[in-house]
Amino acid sequence: MRTQLPVVRLNRLAHRASSGYHPTPMGYPSPPRKALPQSGFNHPLWLPVMLGLVIGQGWLTLGLFDPGHSFAAVFDDRPILSGRHPLHLYHGYLGARSLLSRGSLSCYDPTFFAGYPKTPVFDAGSRPAEIALALAGGAYRPAVYKIGLGLLCTLAPWLIMVGARGAGLSRAATCLAGGLSILIWWGKPCRDALEAGDLDILLAGAVAVAHAGQLLRYHRDPGLRGLFGAATTGFLAWLAHPLIPALLLVPFLIYYVSVGARHPLGWHLALLLSLSTAIAANTFWLLDWIEYWWIRVPLHSEGPLLAHRTFQTIWDAPLWGAPVDRALACFLAGAALMGIIRANQTCCRATARLFGLASFGFLLLAICGISEEGIGRFGAALLVVPGLLFATVPAAFGVAGVFALIRRWTGIGGATVALAGCVTAIVLLLPGYVDVWRGRFRTQEPLPVGLDADQQGICRSLRENTTTNARILWEDRSGSRQGSRWTALLPLLAERFFIGGLDPDAGIEHTSPALTDKGLAGRPLESWSDVELRDYCDRYNVGWIVCWSEEARRRFGSWKETSAVAEFRDGGAGMLLQVRRPANYALTGSAALLSAETGGIVLADVTPRDGKVVLSLHYQTGLTAAPARVIVEPEIDPLDPIPFVRLRLDEPAARVTLTWERH
Repeated sequence: MRTQLPVVRLNRLAHRASSGYHPTPMGYPSPPRKALPQSGFNHPLWLPVMLGLVIGQGWLTLGLFDPGHSFAAVFDDRPILSGRHPLHLYHGYLGARSLLSRGSLSCYDPTFFAGYPKTPVFDAGSRPAEIALALAGGAYRPAVYKIGLGLLCTLAPWLIMVGARGAGLSRAATCLAGGLSILIWWGKPCRDALEAGDLDILLAGAVAVAHAGQLLRYHRDPGLRGLFGAATTGFLAWLAHPLIPALLLVPFLIYYVSVGARHPLGWHLALLLSLSTAIAANTFWLLDWIEYWWIRVPLHSEGPLLAHRTFQTIWDAPLWGAPVDRALACFLAGAALMGIIRANQTCCRATARLFGLASFGFLLLAICGISEEGIGRFGAALLVVPGLLFATVPAAFGVAGVFALIRRWTGIGGATVALAGCVTAIVLLLPGYVDVWRGRFRTQEPLPVGLDADQQGICRSLRENTTTNARILWEDRSGSRQGSRWTALLPLLAERFFIGGLDPDAGIEHTSPALTDKGLAGRPLESWSDVELRDYCDRYNVGWIVCWSEEARRRFGSWKETSAVAEFRDGGAGMLLQVRRPANYALTGSAALLSAETGGIVLADVTPRDGKVVLSLHYQTGLTAAPARVIVEPEIDPLDPIPFVRLRLDEPAARVTLTWERH
């Protein structure tokens, strides 16, 4: 018996080695290095195909800026004007300056709405612009914004392929996933998101796919490569949009429960450390997001809800885009389901569960976003793009499995014939769809870049006919998500202060005094008396009014205290009216405004009345004054949900500087 014991042990060791047993320094067995079946499609020649997909995506991206694919349109200083791109650029400029000077992306902006806190709660899509502009020195440079957008679009298929390789797909299947992501990226849902400026959703969706792949890589092959990849992609996903990684916590938890029991304690601690580091690295803005959530007004749905919730109405919803986009979504869903079943029945249930729950979960939430108002208020309809991007990985695995089966039965020649037959069938049976994709890839409709003659004329007229002694009341016009919000750049282009113009859908309490095509400060214009209009202009130091709607032109034009100054054109007729009243930023006492920017507000000849000066400026906790003898306090106004600034001082001050520090 003693002589047979070494032989038995050797047999056991050989069996363990053949089954994937690998001892660890802690003495615990590490799990077998299981990967998805490679199906033989792992030749190194697929690497140039991956590179070619990224280069091709970059070439298509150039069409967003110029029909001739010229780099000059990317590097000039003409801003992108569609959707919220101007707003992201403006807040990116403010956030970059604040980050470099104060170490925080949040700041106090006095140029819109009598002052408001620029925080992550409003305009989450500006974070990529803030980081890019900060790396470029913090100056206002539209070229940097366009370069960042171009890199995001170019690297999207690369991120998907990183996720696919991390999930264990072969190089051929990875190329297929990258190719499918390019089709999604230039489909109508994603194109609408690009025009609307939903960069946070697009970036977070692509990075989240890479993050899921890196988590699976760390499970299959524990090491620094997968751990570093999971931490890096996790950090980028939280930076882009915290909603995406937060929603993925459920499939990630299921992934962890599925694979955690196979790993030693060190594996768990390292994974926890990497994911915690990804979140902790975002605390420089996440803390502000939590602290200033109270300034949000009740959210509204991003788009129209379905009148009837039936299969036909959901199928016909604009959510899916054109018929060719619906066909692509159906193919992805079917192929992804096939790939999930195949992965679940072979060796990688964690991959099937993670990508299956993520893809179909996002698509289900997108459908709920157009059918349920409560879910639609959080912009759930926009999750259709992350859902389709997640579906590319299991879809590519499913398609690769079909061709692997054909190759096993017929050989390489049979698989090649089958592939050629599929392509031929698509061209012959779906010629309309092929023509649509050929047109999309041949000529990309460029985004509107640079101010047109009418918009330049507006900026020139404002500089010539107004001053900084009073604010301009700008009427905001409602429109589609893709409609231009170029007026967010007015403080930089016209160098004036405004009530309105920032974003008609800002959704924060500080925008309550806005003038929109629906009324003034939430009330119909017809209900405002002349005395109330005068009090409003005194409260917010309004010296000029820009009207676009017929109701606004009629009501303010009939007011005896206004006079027409200029006429505008910007998608419609507009009018600049001057309000005949003395300009004064002090509601109580007196003060002259010398300058107002995020770095500080400088006042001269500050003279109190009864020991105080009340300014037409929204109060924000953290405002301090220099000299220190001047105390900053809130002054409650019953007609504004945000209090004004009250300065306490016993005697006049030649100069007072107000600055804001986040507490």
